[in-house]
Amino acid sequence: MIDVSIILLTYNQELFINECINSILSQKFNRSFEIIICDDCSFDNTFSIIEKLTLNIDNILLIRNEQNLGLAKNYQNAIELANGRYIVYLEGDDYWTDSLKIQKQFDALEVNPNFSLAFHDFVYVDQNSNLISDSNLRKKELRVNRTVPEMISGCLIHQNTIMFRNKFKKIPIWFFFAKNHDTWILAYLSNWGPSLYVDLAPLHYRILKNSLWSSLPHFNKQLNGLITIFSIFPIIQIKYYSILFKKLVSKVIQIIKLLFK
Repeated sequence: MIDVSIILLTYNQELFINECINSILSQKFNRSFEIIICDDCSFDNTFSIIEKLTLNIDNILLIRNEQNLGLAKNYQNAIELANGRYIVYLEGDDYWTDSLKIQKQFDALEVNPNFSLAFHDFVYVDQNSNLISDSNLRKKELRVNRTVPEMISGCLIHQNTIMFRNKFKKIPIWFFFAKNHDTWILAYLSNWGPSLYVDLAPLHYRILKNSLWSSLPHFNKQLNGLITIFSIFPIIQIKYYSILFKKLVSKVIQIIKLLFK
């Protein structure tokens, strides 16, 4: 079995894909791996750039969807193709900055079998890769492992930083009801244990003014959070329902306040 599957999802990211791909190809990993790239029918030059950059790379599966499927379906297709014992995930406008990211997370999870995933720090960058934030985990209390209840109730773990055990042979249908997929995935993975913090150079997460999330009104973000909470109930253990219920009540109160603001 392959040790690690590296999954990259892309869509119209021709300005950033070079930096992203190079951050993957620069990884120094001494075990077996595969790279799965799923492009969601980009209409710019993203796919042709990827083809050129990966022309002589072994162990790579390059897919271009014939029509745009959307992030959730594209993610499902990529995940269900993964053969690795572990999975790492990246989106086409972000990039890793630690060439030993995969090696360090793999080694950490190998000696900590009770953890479902390993995560690390991240920073925000703008369209030109200029830093626009400090470390998002700069506080000492954030540079620690996360418990199962924290994963369910919501905690500061960026999806593009994690390496997780491959528990997604078939993605549950509830994933497609969720609006905040990173929140849902953390909750789902909590079924196999807590999260392990690993000290690495940060992921560079790009903030774009016209991105779907950044341009979404605050009320819509809160509503998406509420819908996501409902989609999490069916995929966690009943003993954690009280944690999720408290989060649901809090979210409803926030939405009511916005409605009568």
